[in-house]
This record gives sequence, structure tokens and C-alpha cells, in this order.
Amino acid sequence: MSPKKKAKRPGRPAGGGPPQAPTASGSRTAPRTTSGEADAPAPAAAGRSGVSRVPVVLDDRRRWPAAVWTALASVWALGSLVCFVLFLAEGYALISQEPGTDAAAGMTAAAWYLLGLVVCALGAPLAGAVWAALLRRKVAAVMFVLALVVSSAALFSMDTPAGIAAAIGNGIAG
Repeated sequence: MSPKKKAKRPGRPAGGGPPQAPTASGSRTAPRTTSGEADAPAPAAAGRSGVSRVPVVLDDRRRWPAAVWTALASVWALGSLVCFVLFLAEGYALISQEPGTDAAAGMTAAAWYLLGLVVCALGAPLAGAVWAALLRRKVAAVMFVLALVVSSAALFSMDTPAGIAAAIGNGIAG
């Protein structure tokens, strides 16, 4: 390296090597021993140096919203799927039932499965969207609104909201 470049680099001694902290006398080079290594401070002096051992928090991001949103997304996806499959199975059982048997128990079970489907498909994304909007998390709010739109389009393609409400009410009541 040329002498000009050595002079332009601040904080490095002219002899090369890593920069050293100023010593008690104010010079930047430490006294050398006969072996060429710098003397280490005594353990008693290291304890009095004023170095704080308290950890500093560098990142105070809260992780609980991500956990709650993961749980809501799981309730939305898995709950909707399970309730839909159970609703279809109960409907198939009602269709394949013999004409002389009582269908009230099957209708009640199908209504409860339909209610679970409505809660999981519409309630979980709605709760997640509202919560994300209150916490000012735009991406999460948009994703939950998108999940709500997809769920409502799929659910209301089967029947109107009034028809689904009537089916739930008639099935549970009786």
C-alpha cells in the first residue's frame, strides 16, 4: 500500500494492523512486551472499567399479533373445511335415509354444522380484519378481507344469506 493511502485512513496506526484504543498515557499504541503481544488488563481493572453487563433490547417487536392471526387463519381454513365436510356428510345421510324414519335429529345436526361453517368462514376472517385494522397492520387487514370475500362468495353461491339463516333457524328450532 502506498504511503498516501496509509495516511488517508483515520484510526489506523502507520504500522498497519487493527486500530487500538488509547492507553492511559494518551497514545494509540499499547506498550509491547518482549514477545510482541499487548499486555492484557488485570482482572481487577476489568471489573472496575464501568462496562455494563445489562442486555440492551434492540428489537421490541411484538410477536403475539402474528400468533393470533395464524390461529384465526387456521380456524378459518380448517374449521370451514371440517364443518363443510360434516355438513355434506349429514346432508348425504339425510338424503339416503328411508322415507319412514324421523329426520329431525339429522336436520338439527346439519343446522349446527351449517352454523359452524358460517362462523368459521365468515366470523374468523371478519374478526381478523377488524383486529388488524385496529392495530394498523395493512397487509394483514387486506389478507383477512380477501379471505372474507372468498369465503362469502363460496358460501353465498350455495344460497342467499336469508336462506342460510332460515335453514339454521329451522334446523335448530325443530
